[in-house]
Amino acid sequence: MNEPAGPMGRFTAVRRDHILTIVKRGPTEVGYAYFRARRRRRNIADDEPELSESDQLALSCAFDVTDAARAENRELVDRYRHSAPVDIRTVQWFLPFFHHVYFGGVHTLLRFADHFAREHAVENRFYCYDVRPDAVSVMAAKVAAAFPALAGAAFTSPARVALRDLPPCDAAIATLWTSAYPLLHLRSARAKFYFVQDNEPQFYPAGSASALAEETYKFGLPGIVNTPGLAEVYRAYGNPAVSFVPAVDLERYHPSTTPRDPAAPVRVFFYGRPKSSRNAFGLGLAALAELERVHRGRVEIVCAGENWNPSQFGLAGRIRNLGVLASPDEVAALYRSCDIGLVFMHTKHPSYQPLEFMASGMATVSNVNPATEWLLRDGENCLLTSPLPTPTADRLGRLVDDEGLRARIVAAGLAEVRRFRWEDQIEGVWRAMCLQDDTFAAPRG
Repeated sequence: MNEPAGPMGRFTAVRRDHILTIVKRGPTEVGYAYFRARRRRRNIADDEPELSESDQLALSCAFDVTDAARAENRELVDRYRHSAPVDIRTVQWFLPFFHHVYFGGVHTLLRFADHFAREHAVENRFYCYDVRPDAVSVMAAKVAAAFPALAGAAFTSPARVALRDLPPCDAAIATLWTSAYPLLHLRSARAKFYFVQDNEPQFYPAGSASALAEETYKFGLPGIVNTPGLAEVYRAYGNPAVSFVPAVDLERYHPSTTPRDPAAPVRVFFYGRPKSSRNAFGLGLAALAELERVHRGRVEIVCAGENWNPSQFGLAGRIRNLGVLASPDEVAALYRSCDIGLVFMHTKHPSYQPLEFMASGMATVSNVNPATEWLLRDGENCLLTSPLPTPTADRLGRLVDDEGLRARIVAAGLAEVRRFRWEDQIEGVWRAMCLQDDTFAAPRG
């Protein structure tokens, strides 16, 4: 990476390395760092107001594209789209740093790589573009344990292999927005794709970071997009896209075989993550406090997803937070023990929680979102609410009071998730990538 041009005052190499350390943890952590910095912000009257983490991200010069590089990338994509059906034997993935192989987005892209290896004899390679060299082997071991078909895959990082020295491949795939920049500069790929799993510009306040993320949607990369609603967002930038519906592991997520005690309180689960603004943690707590006030003694409220203390918010003894659970099996067991699930998602993706709630026999409540209408249908397979505490508490209360409504919502939700299988969804993407249909092919005539 190039050093910033010109004198940068307090923006030193040490500061740059600190920023890149944050970036490697993914776009969400960049957002967290931005808000942490704001809480520490000095008064404007002090000697020197600091730049936001968002602007420091831009000043790192880690994310930049020349007009010449953009044109070269466009020519490569055009050649691919005008090709006859292609035979993809090697795939170069740009894999972000992760702590846990089972986190939704990382697990999904690895699931695709695993399927490509098992069903199409693809050689998968993983370029850990934002990872320290000493962490690469740890990540590789975690991948191999979860996906044995990937045990022999090559894992490397920029410290070991420069981008320009990556071996030729039939296809290269960006994942997070931060990986779209090195992918654009890659010259050794026959085809390039962008694996889009959320509307990442929405992860940040308007500014440098959101602009850098949004710019990747203008690179013209064919999109492999998680859910139909998000695919429409990506197509709006002029890109071809194939969408898939995230299927649920129905062997893991399924309703309880033990009937609930009718005398027990109705158990309500909330996916509560205070550090993730798109999940509207404060709105959820306000709604749950109102629900508990109205239905005191008739509801039990349980949260998970992040570590925090209910006493911090004046809710000690009224709700219980289990924090980050150790495994997907623990998550599934928790879901089976609950009657109602509440999750907010204020980007263009529904999150995996509604699908897992439905598969586990929970009645789902979520926010109105035009981009998720393909899945969430109010009064049929869920209840939808405006983003306000009282209406949200009202929807939850209706499901507490009306057992018949709850049963109908649960039945429709189960029928919904049982329509989708991972094998079918991934094969649809594979056909598009190989130009076996018209999804990515350039228009004729």
